[in-house]
Amino acid sequence: MTYFLVMGSLALSVVFTVGWALWRTMRWAASSLPGSGRGGGKGRKASRKPAVRKPAARSKAPGKGARKQATAKAPREPSRLTQWLAEWHATLPLAVVATLIYLVTRLAEHGMSYRPPHTVPSGFHSLIAVLGWVAAVLLLLALINRLASWRCRHL
Repeated sequence: MTYFLVMGSLALSVVFTVGWALWRTMRWAASSLPGSGRGGGKGRKASRKPAVRKPAARSKAPGKGARKQATAKAPREPSRLTQWLAEWHATLPLAVVATLIYLVTRLAEHGMSYRPPHTVPSGFHSLIAVLGWVAAVLLLLALINRLASWRCRHL
């Protein structure tokens, strides 16, 4: 009974997550088509305006300050990949859901292993291993998303 409960909740969660990802992908594809209601990305405002620097006033005596101004470089604008990763906010919720599912199934495996008359099905161990790797990858992507959004916010 525990096996069916855990596997049913796992299957429901996976179906819900895949359906949500497909829905978001279809909405993204539809919004990028020409003639869509949102303008297809052409009317988007730039997320960050380039910084306009005024030329520094030259000092009469060349010293350390003049050399520092000459070697200082303007910060570069983040790449398109970084900007795309910063705008993709789905990684953190997916990572949290996958991690919670992994922890619940791990707890259920632990509980099933201590029941003497019943044994854990053989495929259940490999499913938990795969689910753990998926949760780890999603957590890594969530971290990369946070770093990319920090990079785009703080030039």
